[in-house]
Amino acid sequence: MKTLLQIKVEELTEADAPEIALLLRKVWLENAQEYPEKWRKSRALSQVQILEEMGKGYRFFGIRIRCKLVGVYKALITSKGLFGEHQSVHPDFRKRGLATAMYKHFINYARTHKIEKVYVNILLNHTASRKIVEKMGFHKTGNPYGQSKGMLVQTYEKQV
Repeated sequence: MKTLLQIKVEELTEADAPEIALLLRKVWLENAQEYPEKWRKSRALSQVQILEEMGKGYRFFGIRIRCKLVGVYKALITSKGLFGEHQSVHPDFRKRGLATAMYKHFINYARTHKIEKVYVNILLNHTASRKIVEKMGFHKTGNPYGQSKGMLVQTYEKQV
């Protein structure tokens, strides 16, 4: 598939919660069959959960193509730096550079806000995500741990 020429990542607001919830359901409930059902359900946040997370300081960012939300991630400023998670790309828009664009945005957001470190948790068996973060200069920190039964993750971080 061709890479899209212009990918713009934008900050999402409470008004976008219904569309974020739809995208997360599409990605995690309908298309991520390789993961345990319980874990997939926890990834498909409802509108209420999204609004609660926004209220706790999570910032949601997304990519729209033809006015449709097709990519999303969330970030939280912590005492350790900027934590990014929950990156999701609509199945019809994979392999077009959206995940890379969101990681670049994540790093740039940290720089812009004078945050010295970014970090993410990557599933050990998710090769595509591992390749992206390693290509972008992230390195492993700590030991892998069980995020959920059968779901080992590795923390990666990068100084910015």
